[in-house]
Amino acid sequence: MLIEAWITIAIIVACLASLVFTRYAADIIMMAGVTLLLVSGLLTADEALAGFANEGMITVAVLYIVANGLTETGAVSWLSGLLLGRPRSTTEAQIRLMVPVAALSAFMNNTPVVAMFVPMVSRWARHHNLHPSKLMIPLSYAAILGGTCTLIGSSTNLILNSMLNQYDAELGLGMFDLAWVGLPATVVLIGFVIFFGKWLLPAHGSVSREFEETRRYTIEMMVEAAGGLDGKTIEQAGLRNLSGVYLSSIERDGEIKSAVGPSEQLKGGDRLMFVGIVESVVDLNRIRGLSAVASDEQHTLEKRRHHFLVEVVVSPSCPLVRKTIRDGRFRTHYNAAVVAVARGGAHLQQKVGDIVLE
Repeated sequence: MLIEAWITIAIIVACLASLVFTRYAADIIMMAGVTLLLVSGLLTADEALAGFANEGMITVAVLYIVANGLTETGAVSWLSGLLLGRPRSTTEAQIRLMVPVAALSAFMNNTPVVAMFVPMVSRWARHHNLHPSKLMIPLSYAAILGGTCTLIGSSTNLILNSMLNQYDAELGLGMFDLAWVGLPATVVLIGFVIFFGKWLLPAHGSVSREFEETRRYTIEMMVEAAGGLDGKTIEQAGLRNLSGVYLSSIERDGEIKSAVGPSEQLKGGDRLMFVGIVESVVDLNRIRGLSAVASDEQHTLEKRRHHFLVEVVVSPSCPLVRKTIRDGRFRTHYNAAVVAVARGGAHLQQKVGDIVLE
């Protein structure tokens, strides 16, 4: 066997081993493999770059852009609220999830659909106290089989179609040529999950138990003037049955109202005090008309496309020790906003800006 063949085999084996035994991203490993083949002279530049001109890959890339656009514009959140709704059982939740996912996968490609739905389903499961593990597997398989119904629904279908066209243009697949296989398989999958999913799917962790065992914080939010919640009641705003957090009080014009009822009307400028896990801030920020309060000066978090939620520990040598968050100019120094503070494992129930750091 020629040395070139041995080198090729070694590179392929190294790539497969890296995919199995390391945590490097698959695209990095594959690009490294192609680069090694190019550097070793086993591939020409045209051959190495031929994959980037594949119409299947370009189609998937464009559909990723479409999926990201739907997410950024809020269309996914609107669609999830419309289709997923409020299930009364895990089985109903699985039906509500699999049907739209399979339909979307047929026309948007299953890979970006899964990437788009995973975080949304995780939040949805937490909000309705469902086991995420009983929804993620149905999500994955519904996307896979839904994608087999059409030509663009699966990356595999697109690649196969490209290979057929290269061999003979008349052998190319039509948009719905695979539906006679994919559609019945999708129906069988949904039926199988409905009847057998309760026994076969794992139930990892309880959302309510996680909430009980996690440290709770006080989280301060503000109702935006002329925003989506201005003039609505607590019930209408959907703030009564939040997962992992509950509304403890409202501050309005310097007065604090505790034990707020569902008929209490919200007004622009109201400060809402929530108690719960800090991860719930992400869910609260997705509610139109609510924004996080950084300090007593009513600065709000800027609505950036990319923001992160982190937990930090104040060291004894920190220059902010024995200062309030407001006086320490936390936002100015760190370009970040404090949304909750805990001390000794317990949340501090006072205004974030007035808390003295220790």
